[in-house]
Amino acid sequence: MKRMLEKLYYGEIYRNEEVLPRGEEFEQVNRKVSKLEDDFISKLDKAEFRLYDELLTTRNERDSYYYQETFIEGFKIGARMMMEVLSDE
Repeated sequence: MKRMLEKLYYGEIYRNEEVLPRGEEFEQVNRKVSKLEDDFISKLDKAEFRLYDELLTTRNERDSYYYQETFIEGFKIGARMMMEVLSDE
């Protein structure tokens, strides 16, 4: 069995693909979002749909940067906590 650092080094850890919110509240909100989006898209013509699709794609790209930085900052906080726990202070 590979150690975590080896898995990380070889790019075998994909937490963002494995972590999904759970629970009935999330499921309800997710269903509502899907229905609203379907209703909205059904009212768009082709040009509007292309613009909407570009908006979503660009927003997802932007959000990816945000989530990456949030993950990095969370990892740093966790490492600092471990350093504090392991220190003799």
